Amino acid sequence: MLLLMGQGVALATPQDKPEPPSLLAQRVQERYRQVKSLSADYQRASSFVSLGAQGGGRKVTGSGRLAWARPLKLRLEQDTPRRELIITGGAAAWWVRPQRRQADLYPLSQFTSGLTSLLDALGGLDSLEKDYKVLEASDKEMAAAPKGSVLLALEPRNRRADLKELVLVFAKEGLALRGFVIYNLVGDRTAYSFSNLKINPATTPEMFAYEPPVDFRMVDHRPLPGLKDTVGK
Repeated sequence: MLLLMGQGVALATPQDKPEPPSLLAQRVQERYRQVKSLSADYQRASSFVSLGAQGGGRKVTGSGRLAWARPLKLRLEQDTPRRELIITGGAAAWWVRPQRRQADLYPLSQFTSGLTSLLDALGGLDSLEKDYKVLEASDKEMAAAPKGSVLLALEPRNRRADLKELVLVFAKEGLALRGFVIYNLVGDRTAYSFSNLKINPATTPEMFAYEPPVDFRMVDHRPLPGLKDTVGK
């Protein structure tokens, strides 16, 4: 499974020795301290480990657009395999499925689907060494990345079930984020690849807020029932 769109890149030769991960991490942190928001089109490829499966587990792909702003604001509009909308604007997350006419509201800490790891990948670029051990990416991930990329492998300093390893992929020139790969503790792999990336695009509060249409079924999964405040308000 390809990590990102594009051709694989050959391993570095002795004449093209890769930059030490610690130095690359320093450059990434300096670059992304200036980044307050970003937007991009994305392709997602997930491989889920399944006990007893002969084909290496279940594979799922998807595509859409996302917009992110510090610290925890995310708008993810999925087009394929089916239309979905995920919005976070603070301590809660909306999961909207238009085909079902349903909108679910979750505490952000309890929402699944890798959302926490996704927010970590986007929001932690300015403080990598605080939360992660910085390692070299594997030969397999290096070979899957597009030409002209540099990679960082990160291991959480605190053990987490949802995130065992995070691999970040940047353009060698300018360190634009090309994508990342998330491995959880059981070995599931989810890879995001970006195109049409925009750094520090203008954002509005309305982008990270949601009000269900009157004909939608709204389900509130938060611990305190009856709180129907929309995310971002």
